[in-house]
Amino acid sequence: MSAPGPSYFPDCYRILVQGIDAQCLLGVYEHEQREARRINVEVELHVPVDTRAARDDALAGTINYEKVVQTVQRVASGRRFRLVESLASTLLEELAQLAGLRALRVAVDKPAPMAGLQAVRIELWRQW
Repeated sequence: MSAPGPSYFPDCYRILVQGIDAQCLLGVYEHEQREARRINVEVELHVPVDTRAARDDALAGTINYEKVVQTVQRVASGRRFRLVESLASTLLEELAQLAGLRALRVAVDKPAPMAGLQAVRIELWRQW
């Protein structure tokens, strides 16, 4: 089964930022809100091909993935979230502010949310 949303734009390149570790107060139960837990985030950015960026070999012509990581870590640690969906939505809104995107996918994994469950993943897409 393929993921919903676009997986390919013929006029774009894809930047996949995988394995972003962040700390977050996340959960509906009181014990989950006492101590920050590790979450894992993946961000997929579709950026229109700009021949100037390839020719100039300059960071200014593309998305700086360091900024993506910093945004994820800032948002995750900046407030309390009850639902993984709320965290993913907030991340999507923040990252959507990056200039030059055609599409964006944010996936948030909450490891070991309960006994017998390896992780829960929420994925959200936005496309322009």
